[in-house]
Amino acid sequence: MIPTRCVWGSVRHVGGPPAKAATAARFQFQATQLTVKQLLRFKWVDTVAINGCSTSGPSGSVRALCLGRLRDVAGDTIQLVDSQDAQLVDCSLESAVQATGSLERKVGGGDAGGYEIRLQRLQVLNAANGTPAQLQGNKALGAFPPEYRCLQLRLRENQQLLRSRYEVALQIRSVLDGAHFTEVETPLLFKPTPEGAREFLVPTRQRSRFFALTQSPQQYKQLLMASGVHRYFQFARCFRDEDLRRDRQPEFTQVDLEMAFATGSDVMRTVEDVVVPVWSAHAVQGPLLTLAEGPTLVEARGLLKRLSYRHVMTKYGIDKPDLRAPAFQITSLEDNHVRATENERFPVFEVLVVRGGSAPSGEWWTKLVHPDLYNSRTPLAVPIDTDEARDHWFERFSPMASFEDTSLINEQLNLQRGDVVFGSTREPDHMLFENPTPLGRLRQLILATPWGQSNLFETQADVGAWVVDFPLFSPVETTTTTGTKRKYPNYEADKYISTHHPFTMVQLDTYQNLETSPLECLGQHYDLVINGVELGGGSTRIHDTALQDYIFKNVLDIHNSHELFGHLLDALAMGAPPHAGFAIGFDRMCAMLLGRDSIRDVLPFPKSVNGSDLVVKSPAVVPESVLKSYHIQYLKE
Repeated sequence: MIPTRCVWGSVRHVGGPPAKAATAARFQFQATQLTVKQLLRFKWVDTVAINGCSTSGPSGSVRALCLGRLRDVAGDTIQLVDSQDAQLVDCSLESAVQATGSLERKVGGGDAGGYEIRLQRLQVLNAANGTPAQLQGNKALGAFPPEYRCLQLRLRENQQLLRSRYEVALQIRSVLDGAHFTEVETPLLFKPTPEGAREFLVPTRQRSRFFALTQSPQQYKQLLMASGVHRYFQFARCFRDEDLRRDRQPEFTQVDLEMAFATGSDVMRTVEDVVVPVWSAHAVQGPLLTLAEGPTLVEARGLLKRLSYRHVMTKYGIDKPDLRAPAFQITSLEDNHVRATENERFPVFEVLVVRGGSAPSGEWWTKLVHPDLYNSRTPLAVPIDTDEARDHWFERFSPMASFEDTSLINEQLNLQRGDVVFGSTREPDHMLFENPTPLGRLRQLILATPWGQSNLFETQADVGAWVVDFPLFSPVETTTTTGTKRKYPNYEADKYISTHHPFTMVQLDTYQNLETSPLECLGQHYDLVINGVELGGGSTRIHDTALQDYIFKNVLDIHNSHELFGHLLDALAMGAPPHAGFAIGFDRMCAMLLGRDSIRDVLPFPKSVNGSDLVVKSPAVVPESVLKSYHIQYLKE
């Protein structure tokens, strides 16, 4: 026997490599791709070979028979019967094997069409160690420790998720190819810019010189438009160094596209041509729905409803509303001469009425008005549990609002015992930047509860719509030095950021506001929202160099714009055509199509909540000797 010693949990052989005969047995096999389903078409075969993994250890002998199971490359299983040399006895769970034998009808029927393989030979191509057996309980639950992701991916469900993701990508490519798009790969190594989120920096051996991994191919695809590419797309890898949550990863994939000589409406129509058929073909909840008048829900037959930013912010309190409950809307009492009095910049008082919210299930909603769930102030709740509360509920809100004709308000709201009234304040319709509003956040939280989904959802299908007419710019919110939360957001005077990104074109009917009141400019920006999730966003771009330079310097106060964006300005100046584009969050799209709450379920090797890859143990420590060549050193503690 060859002596061994353990090194880092593996086995190192001392005195030479493993025996040639044993090694050859693992590499010399019949390279068949036959599956269980294909095998069953034969019904009866003298000798057949099939590759796969052993999915169960050998079971007890019955009349000198040893039983086991094999999972093929498609995830289907079939029973193995060993009646000769007890070859299954020494076959460990999840070993890679090739089973050779005859296909015979199974006594008593059962799965695999009532057939089994009576073994003639079981060739173990790679014997699994004891880990799969130790984690057999995890297999039943479908959840493995993150470092054993390889075992989890072997489960049929996970294989199907990866296959479905590929099929969705295949269909998207087919649609865009039919629309004469060209798939072009753009560089991942870009340069640091102030746009968007925090970037992943890549050091170089040139002192003080860094790459940044692209947050999106935004500038490259505009350069492609200036380069004569008429219609571009790619499945782009993007990187953002953000705090993670269930729908975010530090690296992700987006379906990125751009069209020359096109308007935003042209792009939106193209996106509909992609998304609506994909939903019909792959969504576990069935075809995509959208809003009609009323609002009522109808199947999206090519076109999706377009809603203005002002409409969704005033009715749903957020720019990405969940429209599976279209009638669950916020009511402004501004027309009833009710005025919020706490803060003059937030003069609108509004209510959200939850019908039957306090009965019979009790005060389940109380945990939804915890201050930790809100960015600023928390809505006030008034349960209508008596006739007195029904007639005088507004008195509870008197510290924040003044009321006049309360009888008319009561008639309009038509409150009943068992309802709950939530109230809060917001900015005026034409200057609404707090997103979500307190009631918009509350609506989000209610619809995430089992009560909300069973009582307020009008469908279990997915519902999508466009949100358009966004503000082109937003005010910059000030931060507190103490870290305490403000009741109302406070904005810096005459300081603006792009609501979407700085390359978005202004709507021409608000063009005159650029110089005097930028916050009143609307942008040619459009978001696709499905089930309260922003699936993607896009805009008509600025292809006029003078206008782009004006926005950089005079509105956004980017005085080194030529250093940061000179390459783009130069390209625009050389006759770049009008262009518009869009990007779909592909990981998120696949998760929604396949009924998954987290995008981690549709990624082969997702990062953990702290951004680590626990399979390969990254990120990793780099020795100082290596850092030295990059002119970097660790800070002393």
